[in-house]
Amino acid sequence: MAEELTEYEEMRKNSHPVLKTVLKAVLIALIIFVFGAVIIRSCVRRPEKHILYSEKLAAAMETGDPVIYYQSPYDKINRNEYGTFQFSISDCYYIPDTKQLQVTLRYNRRTLENTRDKYGLAETPDDDCFVHSLLFEDGERITSYSYSAYKSGGYRFVYLLFDGVDLDRFTLVSYSPEDAAVTDSKGTIIAHETDENGRNILYETDESGQAKVYTRTFVSLETYYTGDVNYNKAPLSSLMVFNRLQNFTEVENYRRYVDTEGKFPIIKVN
Repeated sequence: MAEELTEYEEMRKNSHPVLKTVLKAVLIALIIFVFGAVIIRSCVRRPEKHILYSEKLAAAMETGDPVIYYQSPYDKINRNEYGTFQFSISDCYYIPDTKQLQVTLRYNRRTLENTRDKYGLAETPDDDCFVHSLLFEDGERITSYSYSAYKSGGYRFVYLLFDGVDLDRFTLVSYSPEDAAVTDSKGTIIAHETDENGRNILYETDESGQAKVYTRTFVSLETYYTGDVNYNKAPLSSLMVFNRLQNFTEVENYRRYVDTEGKFPIIKVN
């Protein structure tokens, strides 16, 4: 009996390395599959970073290096009343010299199907069934824009470029530094206030007490279905694309990424 137990123990001892190797291989394969799926899905959802190459920008580049600012939008995802993904925005670029603002919009097949169901359409609308506008906090709306689009992994990415965007509108007022309640990371005095109409404003105060009161603290991208464009009604999506409370970063060395080939010339951004 003692000899049989010894043989059994020897079998167990010899089988463990094989079993452990198999289980380890299965576990590694599972981890690689899960992480690979996550990375691929993430890359598919992430739009390519580029700036539309317009005639105004080309003219500005002829005379110098126009400053291009970047800001990651505060509101990134819009969902419908059922909590289903509708639209997502990213990569807001502002070019003061050309008074242009660009934002990237993303949506998918489900967004089109939800639009079909919402409006009782017989068929699912095509990819270009939406119209967009910029709504400023002071009430102005810009409805004219140009765009470039492409599809990847079931998603449609649309680069919207709006002209005539002046984000530096302000009025000079007199405040003392004590009036400011907030300072930014650099110690610049800023503060939230409301004007006579109850709209949010932001002002910066210098040492002399002079202040720039901004009436365009927030800018939103509003999206409507082409068959129901009514600016007096709530849009399908409203997402904040510009927030003066957030810092802008300057896009550097963009000239070397200029590519004017193709139907939609672009400036590629790292």
